[in-house]
Amino acid sequence: MSELFPENESETVAVVDDQAVVLEFCRTTLERAGFKVFTASSGDQALSLFKPNRSPIDLALIDIVMPGMSGIELARRLERLNAGVRIVLMSGYSPDEVKRVVGETASQYRCMWKPLDPRTLVQMIKNALDGEPKRSHRPCQEGRMLTCGLVGDAKSAILQSIRIACNHA
Repeated sequence: MSELFPENESETVAVVDDQAVVLEFCRTTLERAGFKVFTASSGDQALSLFKPNRSPIDLALIDIVMPGMSGIELARRLERLNAGVRIVLMSGYSPDEVKRVVGETASQYRCMWKPLDPRTLVQMIKNALDGEPKRSHRPCQEGRMLTCGLVGDAKSAILQSIRIACNHA
């Protein structure tokens, strides 16, 4: 798998998800791509990774729906602790379900949809690290990121949701 990710990155990524299998997949994939990776299974545990005496973290990959602190609340708290941190949200829920559960707030961040593809995951992390720390965009602009790696009916459904959102933005 190392031939998929030939570049050696030096950035540090925190992965936050309440599912151990997702944490392990992301950790393994990102480490093979050359990233330094910390994992946390809850929002509170993730906050401890960002304490001032810890190694700096460049990006947080956060599950949107978790028990206790939501991914959205964690993202907001991390931005208050470290304005330079990049945030990427991920979810196994559909975009409509995410909107119902957390509202429009998720559209302020880059998002990925589970199940994650290794190449797509690494490319999304690289893109986010190359971009501005906080990107506030309209749903139409976010759509290019949302559909990365999706095919067939899933891509069509998400593109339709984005078209509807764009007409109302």
